[in-house]
Amino acid sequence: MDALSHALNSVRMTGAIFVDAICTAPWGFSVPAMARVAHLLAPGTEHLVGYHLVTEGTALVGLAGETPIGLAPGDIVIFPHGDPHSVTNGTPARLIDSGAHLSQWLAGDFVPLRVGADGGGEETRFVCGYFGCERHAARLFLAGLPACIKLNVRGDNAGAWLENSIRHLLLDTASSRPGRGVLLAKMAEAIFIETLRRYMAELPGEQMGWLAGARDPIVAAR
Repeated sequence: MDALSHALNSVRMTGAIFVDAICTAPWGFSVPAMARVAHLLAPGTEHLVGYHLVTEGTALVGLAGETPIGLAPGDIVIFPHGDPHSVTNGTPARLIDSGAHLSQWLAGDFVPLRVGADGGGEETRFVCGYFGCERHAARLFLAGLPACIKLNVRGDNAGAWLENSIRHLLLDTASSRPGRGVLLAKMAEAIFIETLRRYMAELPGEQMGWLAGARDPIVAAR
């Protein structure tokens, strides 16, 4: 078993997709620190990682003290340490507090959230969710990661399958078939693992840290 698989198998993992957002510019969301809402999203989970997957349109991610990060279709942005941030397009009059909608999403309401102007601005569609893990996972494979990781999942079969599967599940809002919530949660886990794999593959050769070492077959075997 490779080092990443071993590490992921050694911790309890949970995942969820909790909103499918359709936004018309100008719009903006503020996302609280994951630690602040962990007791609501995943009671008993020690560490939460937030993410967004853009399926249509563009957006900007803002983190305190950082240059805004542009997002395009197929981009996934992950916050390994659960940092608070904003997601915007244009200059909205105010930012919507996503924390205020948690009760709706936690109740299993997967109807797309529509926000923004009515004047025909650019439409952006994205999926938001979280991934939960035990605290020692943060010390292991999350240690040393930046506050934000952006990767694009389009361009190969694995990424296309992942995105299309998520979109299919979210479009199936009228379905009464059991197990849909579990499928969404498993897809969230798949998003996180695939992102870690791609991030590892793109690390420069001189990169230090656990994930860089896990990529080396000799180091990882020790």
